[in-house]
Amino acid sequence: MAESFPDLMKDMICRSRKFNKLVSRRNAEIHVMTDYNQTWEDKDKENLENIKREAILHMAKEYESLLETKNSGSDSPYKAKLQRLAKDLLKQLQVQDSGSWANNKVSALDRTLGEVARILEKENVADQIAFQVAGGLTALEHILQVVVPVTNVNTISRIPPKSLCNAINVYNLTCNNCSENCTDVLFSNKITFLMDLLIHQLTVYVPDESNAILGRNTNKQVFEGLTTGLLKVSAVVFGCLIANRPDGNSQPITPKISTQEMKSKPSQGDAFNSRVQDLISYVVNIGLIDKLCGCFLSVQGPVDENPKTATFLQHAAGFLHGMCTLCFAVTGRSHSIFDNNRQDPTGLTAALQATDLAGVLHMLYCVLFHGTISDPGTSSPKESYAQNTVQVAIQSLRFFNSFAALDLPAFQSIVGAEGLSLAFRHIASSLLGHCSHVSCESLLHEVIVCVGYFTVNHPDNQVIVQSGRHPTVLQKLCQLPFQYFSDPRLIKVLFPSLIAACYNNLQNKIILEQEMSCVLLATFIQDFAQTPGQADTQSYQPEGKCLGSQDYLELANRFPQQAWGEARQFFLKKEKK
Repeated sequence: MAESFPDLMKDMICRSRKFNKLVSRRNAEIHVMTDYNQTWEDKDKENLENIKREAILHMAKEYESLLETKNSGSDSPYKAKLQRLAKDLLKQLQVQDSGSWANNKVSALDRTLGEVARILEKENVADQIAFQVAGGLTALEHILQVVVPVTNVNTISRIPPKSLCNAINVYNLTCNNCSENCTDVLFSNKITFLMDLLIHQLTVYVPDESNAILGRNTNKQVFEGLTTGLLKVSAVVFGCLIANRPDGNSQPITPKISTQEMKSKPSQGDAFNSRVQDLISYVVNIGLIDKLCGCFLSVQGPVDENPKTATFLQHAAGFLHGMCTLCFAVTGRSHSIFDNNRQDPTGLTAALQATDLAGVLHMLYCVLFHGTISDPGTSSPKESYAQNTVQVAIQSLRFFNSFAALDLPAFQSIVGAEGLSLAFRHIASSLLGHCSHVSCESLLHEVIVCVGYFTVNHPDNQVIVQSGRHPTVLQKLCQLPFQYFSDPRLIKVLFPSLIAACYNNLQNKIILEQEMSCVLLATFIQDFAQTPGQADTQSYQPEGKCLGSQDYLELANRFPQQAWGEARQFFLKKEKK
């Protein structure tokens, strides 16, 4: 090859940096960061989208050309069969004309997709890689591409929706927990194809509307299988990239490149960061956040009897969670949640601020209470929720927590605003009530962490969790089962949020003391401060690293380390009665 991989990566980084400077300058000119609601001139927005797309496509083409002769072998026992099936998919597409597919052709396509799915359902990474190397994902792209000419809800697709859903399911099986394939999707042209297809589907069903009526005219067909499948695949890819991001503890992000060519780990990490930043910027610029907001705002009631809608909402929230977590990993700051130097060149933070967290809080309130967020007084909390609703709540809270990590002041400002703060209090109280009747640790822990982020160093939000119908949110946290005050694993979940909710708030501390001894919180802080390595290593995440499933439970990621000493003294001090 004329150009080595490190040289190619450096060139990609250089191109990306030049583009990001252009975007930043352009954003400043049109005030996208300071006033996102201000309408761009169509020409400005279109130019920005085109520039971003050209940058991504150019780097993808260079990446793909470099890998043409480097497709690694696979030890899959189904390698030959998967190669044949991939070829069969391409062959079936080549013989079709421009009209709708005949029934026998559709049946043949479904049989081939079914054979691939049955192999990949075994979750063998070697099988997944073998199918991708054989051109399987490219073949699936050609199948899914038939929906692009569809410009309105009444147009009949050449391939039936069921077959398209089968194709996106195979795509998901090919990428699920397979870092090699997800990396290929990111660095190649495939991720752009998925985003373009997703925005196409959302554009068909979600009309462009002003913020005042956004979501009212969303076509409910958007909750059918294909759009949901695209969101699921995207969330799966994001999650896999997060789990296998290139830092000091992970394997090379480009496994098909030889070790000799991967001489510089910083270049590897820079290439990943640049690529992810480009991707997130592109997603924001094409309006995906706004379209998803329209979908969330269209939900005005429960989803217990609408499993398709519930599944869509889960994966849409998962998509946003993945975007925020990736953005946190690549924005280049010290990766402390409490670092005030927050710069997000992708525009994701601004987009989520402008849409009040893409309407997810509004959706969750309506799903839980079957009422609108504008009239929360008419709602009454339920004692328990169906599993569909619980899963929507879990994914929504994970998104909230990932956005809080990305920009804590923005999260507290949005959720603490008039109206939304009351809705958040109702949501937290109701979900805590559900968890007191039904065991659901994953949901309970997300609620606990979210309340902590909502209140930490924010006096106004601290007031919100101790007000309202009794028992209040704060009282419910103090009344959790005994294990949360005795089991070290569960103490680590609860105590940081109690500290955040009560620190420097005398009234909240008095409420807390009615249920437990504040000395327990002081001792917890002291134990963390005295644990070797905690004070030095837990207050920030290494560059290129994002919060893992356990990292975000650490005290330093939930309460600022510089306040530990003062907080300990606050909770030790006896108040006069």
